Amino acid sequence: MGFPSPAADYVEKRIDLNAILMPHRNKMLLIETPDGFVLADKSLKPVNGDTVVFQLGEFPQLGKLFNTGIITQDGEIIDGELLEGAVMLCVITFKMLSVYEPEMPII
Repeated sequence: MGFPSPAADYVEKRIDLNAILMPHRNKMLLIETPDGFVLADKSLKPVNGDTVVFQLGEFPQLGKLFNTGIITQDGEIIDGELLEGAVMLCVITFKMLSVYEPEMPII
């Protein structure tokens, strides 16, 4: 027996990255890109300026959404009639860049 610790008032909850990065776990996607990975949320409605995952044709692509269209990662603009065939899949919430490069020499 003894007295309670004075530090007990300052104990904080452990950091949970799943709670921070994935608020809607059932609606999240992890997508691999050439630069690393992105976390995308299917429950969010895309607005102007959001980076989105959209599908045009067979494969999903990343792009920035604007009033007049979408700018892809390659710098192409999709607008007009071509934009009507695009399907918005989800909104990118976080980007994780890969820093591992197997071809780099060890110093």
